[in-house]
Amino acid sequence: MQRSARIRTLLVLAVGIALLAVGPTIAQEKYKGYARGELLITAQELKSLIDAKDPKLVVLAVAEGGLTGSYTRGHIPGSFQVWRPDYEPPVGKPFPFDGMALNRADFEAFARSFGINSDSKVVIYDEKYDATRLWWLFFLYGKKDVRILDGGYWAWKEAGYPVDLGGGPDRNGKGNFVATLAHPGLAAGMTDIWRAKEDRDIQVWDTREQDEWTGETKKGKAKRAGRIPWSTFQSWKEYRTKVQDNPTAFKPAAEVQKVIDKFKMDPNKEQIFYCQSGVRTTTAIFTLYMLGWDIEKLRNYDGSWLEWSYFEENPIVTGP
Repeated sequence: MQRSARIRTLLVLAVGIALLAVGPTIAQEKYKGYARGELLITAQELKSLIDAKDPKLVVLAVAEGGLTGSYTRGHIPGSFQVWRPDYEPPVGKPFPFDGMALNRADFEAFARSFGINSDSKVVIYDEKYDATRLWWLFFLYGKKDVRILDGGYWAWKEAGYPVDLGGGPDRNGKGNFVATLAHPGLAAGMTDIWRAKEDRDIQVWDTREQDEWTGETKKGKAKRAGRIPWSTFQSWKEYRTKVQDNPTAFKPAAEVQKVIDKFKMDPNKEQIFYCQSGVRTTTAIFTLYMLGWDIEKLRNYDGSWLEWSYFEENPIVTGP
């Protein structure tokens, strides 16, 4: 009897030690293998927060509104509709092109209009690639508790969760979030691009589509077609996978590492990304930051191609 009791005791201790050994590993495992995987949220997790009626939760849907907008045709219940003009300054105030970041005071007013407080839990979702741009602006101005719905609206739909039609909640304008220029170096300018021409410790990436890179296509309000001569093409889609044929989900960390190896990206070097207006760029920045890269080395050329092509003295090249 005593021998059996001792054996049982030893077995219990062994199991306990094994659980202690395994437990922290499981607890520390990050979503999709990312060091900062908590920046993403799954549709299931978001549904749980909504069902729990978490008073700190604010969900932003980056989608076009109006009678014909995609938000009107379907959105996550309780989500606020927001679109690019809401977080961009008007053309000419002060920039002669659109797509630039709001200044600190205007972004603070924008965030507060959704009732966002300093302790709010913000979740952003989109239908293609816009959510990371808004995440980048929140990060720029010091709001860290901001997550992106992995797979966006399409992941919510694929999970079979309900959607609302028509308009959404009104902005109440009562938030107390205080914006500070927490990371001014995140936004790169033309002088940084020129500096990169001679500085081998800077890598410049064009994250647009192939036809924009070659100059076959001049998108939107760009003045000229082509690319920055000393940049390297790396489509934003390198970091994404599709949900219902829409590139709204993020590749696992192991797959992103293959992208890094393929392009010989160096985490010790300054990385500058550009696209049409600093939106698609943020897919790369967000993903690499999740992977554990230093955010201060991940820079978004805010003016991007709209600014570079606007000034005739800036050189461009076309072709393969």
